[in-house]
Amino acid sequence: MTSSAASLTRDEAAALLGVPLGAPVSAVQHAYLRAARRTHPDVLPDADERGRRAAAEAFDRLTRARDLLVAGTGPVPSTPPVAAAAPASDRYRRGRGLGGPLVVLALLGFLLLAMVAVEEASLGDPTQTPGATSSP
Repeated sequence: MTSSAASLTRDEAAALLGVPLGAPVSAVQHAYLRAARRTHPDVLPDADERGRRAAAEAFDRLTRARDLLVAGTGPVPSTPPVAAAAPASDRYRRGRGLGGPLVVLALLGFLLLAMVAVEEASLGDPTQTPGATSSP
């Protein structure tokens, strides 16, 4: 840990994260996570020991900046707030379009009838003997 990370002011912390000084906790957390994705030592597997140590110090500084800006505003969220997506039931309603179960069942029935009709047409009338003619 460096002394510069320990003596961070609120203005420096806001500038480091790229947020205004009075930014809400969600904006601070979002900026922190965006910056952490670039500086966390685990995202630099090919870096040498010196590079990983520098990344760890940068990440520590970002963490201290985030902690300083959200101090006194409650617990720091562990994940960024996610906009609530529409429930799957609203996005994919049964029976909409041509993919409903009754439509599929009806199509399978028509396909079966068509297959039977084609087979009967190719075999001819089963009551007739081959070569015999029908006379009334």
